[in-house]
Amino acid sequence: MKTKIIFLMLLVMFVSINNVSAEEQYYNNKYNVTLTKEEYDFLSKFYWEGYQEDMTLEDYQEFIKSDIINGEFESFELDESKKQCIVPYDTSHETDSKIIKISKSCTTICQISVVVTWKTILNTKSYDVIGAYLEGINIVGKPSTRAKTSKESNTSSDVRNFNNGFGTSILLPSSGNEYIISQTYNVSKGGIVHASYQHAKKAISLVNSKNYTISSSGYGGVFSFSGTALNVYDKMGGVSITV
Repeated sequence: MKTKIIFLMLLVMFVSINNVSAEEQYYNNKYNVTLTKEEYDFLSKFYWEGYQEDMTLEDYQEFIKSDIINGEFESFELDESKKQCIVPYDTSHETDSKIIKISKSCTTICQISVVVTWKTILNTKSYDVIGAYLEGINIVGKPSTRAKTSKESNTSSDVRNFNNGFGTSILLPSSGNEYIISQTYNVSKGGIVHASYQHAKKAISLVNSKNYTISSSGYGGVFSFSGTALNVYDKMGGVSITV
């Protein structure tokens, strides 16, 4: 009888350990990155559903090091009863062709994520511009900017810095579908981030795409274009979040 009881206790412990292990290993991708359900859900909210597929071990290590999963988090949320955004600023803006959203996670500083998801097929694939007007705060370090499709991915470190914000020109991939443009960066606390993404309606060179200043009266509350870039971009509305 005693042997039977010991056996049952060991069996219960084995099942419990396996259940914990299963919970911890909720998702595993092609780079052998293993995520818990909490991590997976956070990444979907902070970035987008599917971000996890291309996450490398280096990306995961940076994610853990940043500790943003334990920060003060805010993203687009919809009050289903009222069908209204329940945050004080417009953290999401949608048109017939695309949607832009902004999220934050704050500890001693704030990490910002801006994601643009295209809903339609792109006719022009040139240099688009994404960036922010920073009200009462400063950027910490450099932004990371990426444009990806189902087939390829481009990154850009071509940043124009101003005393009130910044912008990045990025070349859209030439092939694939399901276009997503994303930008992440850190900012100090105590102000507002106004983010904007502007799509080039016709081909433009990298040099000419930089003909702008940062202004709250510009396209999307960020970009004031001039010269050869003046009538190129689509004037999409921007998003904002307090930090």
